[in-house]
Amino acid sequence: MNAVVIWGGRVLLLAVFAVALSGALNPNHDASSQVPPPDVVQHIGYGYLLTLLSIASLPRVNPWWIGGAFLVMATSFDVMQIFGLVSGTFQWKDVAANVGGVAAALAPFALARFRMVGARGAL
Repeated sequence: MNAVVIWGGRVLLLAVFAVALSGALNPNHDASSQVPPPDVVQHIGYGYLLTLLSIASLPRVNPWWIGGAFLVMATSFDVMQIFGLVSGTFQWKDVAANVGGVAAALAPFALARFRMVGARGAL
């Protein structure tokens, strides 16, 4: 499993590098065409920061429980928008952005867990 994570990381690294390089070398590159809407950026940012800062502030609480709690809360707010209980309109992109922000905050913990499992298997 550790090899899958390592090779997956390498593939993603090459993909991101290729996109960045093509944008840097293309004289007609339009960066504004790839920018997500402000509300999506806001959902990703809040999901990431709230999860990360909560993990740092609550060291005795399992990070996975914190991430799950934020996903439940964020999704609950989005569902409440359907019924008009909070302002805004329900959008799947908001739910996906919340998941992306929380996942980005938890990614280092997942990587550490895979590395520990791989190290145990090597013994």
